[in-house]
Amino acid sequence: MTWHAVDAVDDAVGATRRFLFPFSVVRWTKLILLVLCMGAGVSTSVSVPPVPTVETETVGIADFTALATEVGVGTDVLIGLTVAMTVVTVLVAVVSLTLRLVFYDALRTNDVRLRGPFKRRLRQAVGLFGFSLLVGLLLGGPFALAALASERGAVSFDALSTGALIGAAGVAVALVVVGLLIVRLTYEFVVPVMVLRNDGVFAAWRRFWGTLRASWTDFLVYLLVHFFLALGISIAESVVVLFVGGIAVVLAALVLLVAAGAFGGMTALTGTTTGLAVILAVVILTLLALLVVVLPIRLLTRTYLIAYEVSTLGGIDPNLALLASEIDPSVDEGVSPEPPSRESARDGNG
Repeated sequence: MTWHAVDAVDDAVGATRRFLFPFSVVRWTKLILLVLCMGAGVSTSVSVPPVPTVETETVGIADFTALATEVGVGTDVLIGLTVAMTVVTVLVAVVSLTLRLVFYDALRTNDVRLRGPFKRRLRQAVGLFGFSLLVGLLLGGPFALAALASERGAVSFDALSTGALIGAAGVAVALVVVGLLIVRLTYEFVVPVMVLRNDGVFAAWRRFWGTLRASWTDFLVYLLVHFFLALGISIAESVVVLFVGGIAVVLAALVLLVAAGAFGGMTALTGTTTGLAVILAVVILTLLALLVVVLPIRLLTRTYLIAYEVSTLGGIDPNLALLASEIDPSVDEGVSPEPPSRESARDGNG
């Protein structure tokens, strides 16, 4: 029996090599920008952005009034700042999700563009944000209601029996597990379907659901293999960052020692404007050196993990193959295929 999640380990290596090489400064710069802004770091368990959650405390007008009095501003000003911060947070989240879709688009076509795909994927990103918010409400809502009921005295957890507490804890754990699983499946499999078919998140989920039901054992194997892959990548990244960081810190310390000798001592170095400028320059150059090493590594690891995820999906259901090399073999020869239209993608899926 063939496990597509296992085969995809090697397939993702080839896909990553085709996507990132031959090296191009402009192409890598765009991709690094996407990786930094789409909010997805390597994780040993989940490689998706955080889901919006519901706070367990409610804030009323009285709370705003008290806080405004404490900080010395008007209530209207504080409410306005809160609304503005919320709007900015939502905008940042939508932009991050849009850039994530743009990255998948680039992986699909083997052509890294920013402005055009960003405009095309913005509406999908808004829907994806709404779906993530809905999942967050479903995850955090019961806990918020329970906390509110306890605070208002409607429910006393101390009065509950041990069996009731264990049952409630079991329901809470099951709810969290199901919610996190939905999030993972959405960002690792439904998002590629959205990009491939130009569908919204719910339509993409309906298309993916049939594949999930028919091959659920493949996806269980995928979760296991993905965990060990992400764990190995995380360890390797940490080792490289610590090694490079150690070298950078040692070199920076040597430079500062030489500078201190030239200024007549560390006290003289830190006690003058010129000396402080030298220290600041050394710190900035050290950070830049770390970024020059760390960012390409992050791009390589993120690209590989995402390529692994979409390779697994394409192996399980060839009609949902996202990688350019799977859509058109001419990509191996350096020719980028044209993105299929929504209608043609649907026709290809029967």
